[in-house]
Amino acid sequence: MMQKPFGTVVIREGMVLLEHGPVTMVLEARLGDKPRTDIVKRAAQRVITLFEELAGELETAKKAASLLENSLDRVHSRVLRRMLGSVRRLGEPDFTPMAAVAGSLADFAVEEMVQTGADYATANNGGDIAFHVPAAKKEFNIGIISDLSEGRITHRLGVGRESGIGGIATSGFGGRSLTRGIASAVTVMAETASLADAAATSVANACDADDPQVERCLAEDLDYDTDIRGLTVTRTIGKLRDESVRIALARGSNRAAELCGSGMIKGAVLFVSGRMEIQWSGSLPPFSVSECVP
Repeated sequence: MMQKPFGTVVIREGMVLLEHGPVTMVLEARLGDKPRTDIVKRAAQRVITLFEELAGELETAKKAASLLENSLDRVHSRVLRRMLGSVRRLGEPDFTPMAAVAGSLADFAVEEMVQTGADYATANNGGDIAFHVPAAKKEFNIGIISDLSEGRITHRLGVGRESGIGGIATSGFGGRSLTRGIASAVTVMAETASLADAAATSVANACDADDPQVERCLAEDLDYDTDIRGLTVTRTIGKLRDESVRIALARGSNRAAELCGSGMIKGAVLFVSGRMEIQWSGSLPPFSVSECVP
């Protein structure tokens, strides 16, 4: 069996691909108009160190948050502490800290780049993205996917500089992780990628409805090493009834509204079978969504 490559590859000046175990992250840093490959490489090494710390406490990371209430003083991994903090804000006892792992690593990467001099920094960890943009940049544009099974960017998300958004994450059927719902894709925006990562999983799970075209199974039937053993997940989705799409979007939107109301997230864009719903906090949306023109 061919092993996955480890290490970093310079894609272009100021942009590096990091592959380390399950982590596949693209990092970019600039200072003014100058690409800073040195800063990116330092951040990549920081991610490797943090990932190895986390790997030493993987058994704890795969336990439900409700079982870890009195364990924080025994958690040494800085990433795991952040993961657990984000997941606890969901108030869902069966969630494990792993729901925020990709976003948390992206956050640490961006923080490292900013601390070492970058005024523009992004870390894309398989679609969970942390970013920091300079004050002169009024809007940060990100391509998002309306159907994870297809994997094609279909919409543009414009995030205002003053929005308070520093991370986005996407979850749903056909993504890297298992889902309990029928969302084609749910993209969540939050102050950090860690919070967005945990919340995206929650909102995507809530996008659900009973439909004969949805096949379910136990999580371990699809992934023996899953952190949600014993829970039912979505195996396949056929042609959904219009009513099922409506119900799923309503349930997902309600969950997103709850998380907006609690202050955990800034907004969410939900897709189910080609239909879209948007939720946000505040009187005006802190972001814009537009369809990409082919």
